[in-house]
Amino acid sequence: MATTTAKTTSAAPLAASGRLTAKDIVLLTVFGVVTFFVMMAVAMVCSFSTDMAWWTHAIGSIPAGIVWTYLMARVPKRGAAFIAGAIMALLGFVMGMAWTGPVGILAGAALCELVMMAGRRAKWTVVVGWAVLVLCWWFGQISLILFAGESYVQMVVDMGMTAEYGQGLVNWVYSPAFPICGCVTALCAALGSWLGLRIFQKHFAKIAA
Repeated sequence: MATTTAKTTSAAPLAASGRLTAKDIVLLTVFGVVTFFVMMAVAMVCSFSTDMAWWTHAIGSIPAGIVWTYLMARVPKRGAAFIAGAIMALLGFVMGMAWTGPVGILAGAALCELVMMAGRRAKWTVVVGWAVLVLCWWFGQISLILFAGESYVQMVVDMGMTAEYGQGLVNWVYSPAFPICGCVTALCAALGSWLGLRIFQKHFAKIAA
């Protein structure tokens, strides 16, 4: 009987009953901001090289995924993932990120929320949902090159960087590394949230209990 109970508990959904409270919104805001700036800190380092720039999301999603997973453990309610993602999208827009970036984040947050709802917020949905969000974020920023074409280089120059740097970013997107980076980005994001599950397993155990 004890074994059966333990199995049921470990497989239980993570969702807590009730609607989002003011405290939940504060947590989503604070940790949404932290998640975003973890990614931005990695972006600052990776942006020094055109060969590394588009790997920002893959590298950053590991530490950021740990923060995100903690947030999903603290606020395991419907709408939490979308609101946190929307806050990150708003930050990106306010900080001057090209419009496709915030749109990618917002779309990823919506898909993340749908994944978590469909899986009744089980632990695996945190992993898959974060991977989907980050992949949409990554593609959202890269898609500006696909939409803008030759004018992308001029946009980079207008932002204070060199034409050579802008062209290097464009060339990379049309290289064989592009699809590989997309796959690695999703895998790294999944790794980050999985690590979060391991680190904060006590928080998830309290929810499932």
